[in-house]
Amino acid sequence: MAPIGYFQRPNGEYVLVHRCLGCDFERFNRIAGDDNFDLVLNLPELPPRTSRDLKLQRLQQLWDISEATETE
Repeated sequence: MAPIGYFQRPNGEYVLVHRCLGCDFERFNRIAGDDNFDLVLNLPELPPRTSRDLKLQRLQQLWDISEATETE
């Protein structure tokens, strides 16, 4: 998993986003006290997201693939 960016939650908490290089699965990790915050801020800022958002996005992708397969 590689860090691809960060976002800030409404409560002010910063979150790192890591993405799997093989399947594009994403995980969110809160910034820890011993993390290099300047290094985090050098990553791209991403729109806030939740695990639910990503699940819905994956379901939509599967639905689109399913529909494309049915029309062939």
